[in-house]
Amino acid sequence: MNILVTGCFGFIGFNFVKYILKKPDNSIKITGVDNLNNAYSAINSENFKHKNFNFHKLDINNIENLDSKKTSFDLIINFAAESHVDTSIYNPQAFIHSNISGLQSVLNFARKYGIKRTIHLSTDEVYGSSKKDYFTEKDKLNPSSPYSASKAGADMIINSYQKTYDMDITLIRPANNYGPFQQPEKLIPFSISKMLKGENIEIYGDGSNIRHWLYVEDTVRGILKIIDEGSVSEIYNIGSGEYYSNNEIALSLISENNMSKDSIVYIKDRPGHDFRYAADFSKLLNLGWKPKVTFNEGIKTTLSWYSENQSWLYKDIKTINQNRNKRFI
Repeated sequence: MNILVTGCFGFIGFNFVKYILKKPDNSIKITGVDNLNNAYSAINSENFKHKNFNFHKLDINNIENLDSKKTSFDLIINFAAESHVDTSIYNPQAFIHSNISGLQSVLNFARKYGIKRTIHLSTDEVYGSSKKDYFTEKDKLNPSSPYSASKAGADMIINSYQKTYDMDITLIRPANNYGPFQQPEKLIPFSISKMLKGENIEIYGDGSNIRHWLYVEDTVRGILKIIDEGSVSEIYNIGSGEYYSNNEIALSLISENNMSKDSIVYIKDRPGHDFRYAADFSKLLNLGWKPKVTFNEGIKTTLSWYSENQSWLYKDIKTINQNRNKRFI
């Protein structure tokens, strides 16, 4: 099988590529596309080589420049996206460019070259916030941030291409992922970057916001289950059933590092901060998939990985700290 993977050096995309190419089955060949605009994606690209992996530095808006005539792709998996909510607050245009225009370019590429199946990674954030309910794949979209709105817009583009062009496009909406290679703009790696330097962990607002936490390797396994057994042009949520507030995440981290509760400080909340994300993933469970990594296991593995890879973690942390405050501009 020949797979085209966009966003191949981002967090979930890179974990997917590494997981696939560790398998003894050498029949899978991956062509990777990434614009390497993120410093951490660039590091990943420098340190990764495999005989069944061929990389092209390319923005997905320019994916037409990929010479598809040399390779017949069986499948496209689109991981490419701008994904940090804080950044979307001060630079929403970048999210429209990547998450909507870029996705449309990928779909046009698939249609032009007769690629039979496309998998697109969306997010559970498109459903919006709910204090009690669990969103199913049939629920309406109610995004709150420019990031989640751009992902919801992409989901609607997909819906239109399915109906207009009869394309087989599967939508996957994962819960909050964490694990190795996650860029330290996100809560868990950002907190670890502070903690390992002996600095306080910063939590937005009062820390009561709740997220559905999912270890990245379980997400990868879920994607593979959907590829193998999922229905045509369906939507699948992926989750773990483990819900923790930002306070609980911070407490878990400082407990693992034997730090005081005084190490947690509360800062001004970000605009439009959703209270709780919660997705019903029973459709995927019914395919026979289930999460393998508990949060207690996953957070230990994650903390250990960042502790052992501090040169990666701190590569561009100065820029991340500078950008963090721009959400209030």
